[in-house]
Amino acid sequence: MSILSRLTASVALPMLFALPATAETTITLTEAFGPAANWALHADDSWLAKRAGCYEGLTRISNNITVEPGLATAWTQTGDLTWDFTIREGVTFHDGTALNAETVANALTRLLAAEVPARAFSPKIVASVEATGPMTVTITTVAPLVTLPGRLASPPAAILSPAAYTDKGINPVNTCTGPFKITAVDAEQSMTLEANPDYWGGKPQIAGATIRFVPDADTRTTMVRSGEAQVVRHVPAYAVAQLKADSNLTVSEVATPRIVQLLLNNDKAPLNDERVRLAIKLALDTQAIDDAVFEGLANPAASPFRPEEPWAPKDVAVPTRDLDRARALLAEAGVAEGTELNFLIYNTKKELATMGEVVQAMLAEVGLKATIRLAEYAALEPDMLAGNYDMAFMSRGYLTDAPEPGGFLGADYSCEGSFNISQHCNADFDAKLAAINASADPAVRYAGYAELAQYLYDKTVSVFIINETAFDVNANSIKGYAPHPLNYVGLSTDIAPN
Repeated sequence: MSILSRLTASVALPMLFALPATAETTITLTEAFGPAANWALHADDSWLAKRAGCYEGLTRISNNITVEPGLATAWTQTGDLTWDFTIREGVTFHDGTALNAETVANALTRLLAAEVPARAFSPKIVASVEATGPMTVTITTVAPLVTLPGRLASPPAAILSPAAYTDKGINPVNTCTGPFKITAVDAEQSMTLEANPDYWGGKPQIAGATIRFVPDADTRTTMVRSGEAQVVRHVPAYAVAQLKADSNLTVSEVATPRIVQLLLNNDKAPLNDERVRLAIKLALDTQAIDDAVFEGLANPAASPFRPEEPWAPKDVAVPTRDLDRARALLAEAGVAEGTELNFLIYNTKKELATMGEVVQAMLAEVGLKATIRLAEYAALEPDMLAGNYDMAFMSRGYLTDAPEPGGFLGADYSCEGSFNISQHCNADFDAKLAAINASADPAVRYAGYAELAQYLYDKTVSVFIINETAFDVNANSIKGYAPHPLNYVGLSTDIAPN
């Protein structure tokens, strides 16, 4: 049976079970993984707690990717490097501690002092956080940074009760401010939550939830079809048609600000040669990848950004496969037939493994042998960050750290970037990004981002393969669920029995 046939095979399932329409309803959601880093703020654990409706920051990002008040009601830039944030009155943490300037300053200062910095809010960009009044916090940046308010919506910038910070790591149980309280966690299986009736944004309409940790995408899909779960995020593209045909389910499609990219180690031979990187790009057929893996529901990429976005470069096209030119470039660079490249792929996103097989076959046509290492992301990341690899797949949200792509460009492609897996370093690139970060004019920033994206394309720093489309599914026994383009929201006060 072919790869595609295996992916599209289906089984008969029982009818969906309806939830009783009462305020005491609890629901089940799924996540691909549970907490894997003892709730360290820099890790994906923070995103998990944010989607659970527990973590909140000073600001929040709307579904239209605009910055809105959160635990801060207002903010003002008082100088080139300083910002004042007014803290929301009348908010308490789940343990009863009052939210004020001191608890906010404590949380953000601890984030700055964390052993592993968070990309959105690290000592490289923030100099200090100080309570300058009972309900006023002043944040001083290292350099001018007009996107600071949006960065404070990032999950690692969550404001937690002082009791959350222990010698053994972060404890999110009963220490958040959100509409749902984490009451118990089994890192291998699930976590449970109950509604916070005193939530400052209004009482939740359901009593609580269980979040099940289910790595296998097919199992997650089966759970929502059988009624075992009411919300499943990121169902695979090959299951979408079947799910849409089920009248008991609603499938939501989101054109996410996320790119599947083939990261290339720019600091390691032979990929430190621009000709070799270009040869790899020309060896790939991204439309064929989309058709084979995503049922044609994704979009082959040119730059890292979606073409309709204001910061996307206007004069780049999806590369056309050219095997003859790819072979010629490899020969010119002195790369021998059969040269081996180690290829890291993490297994929590099922499509990446299938894509890896397709890319492996395509590279073989130009004489490159890609040796795949498939493992959990946590096992691969140290080698990625240290540059102990040749190629690696990465599904990356480029508005994850800030609601503009400057955070992504700085973390992933600047010389001192905290997520610079490509090992790229160019002083001119960094200087241009610093100027963009200081500009108060959005049009200037957007044009600058486009220029840097054009550079990444021209130099084939990475190969941008697919602009992702995400598909979430929920049972019609609930209403009010809406996927968030940055994956910041799962449980919310909008969810109710239907």
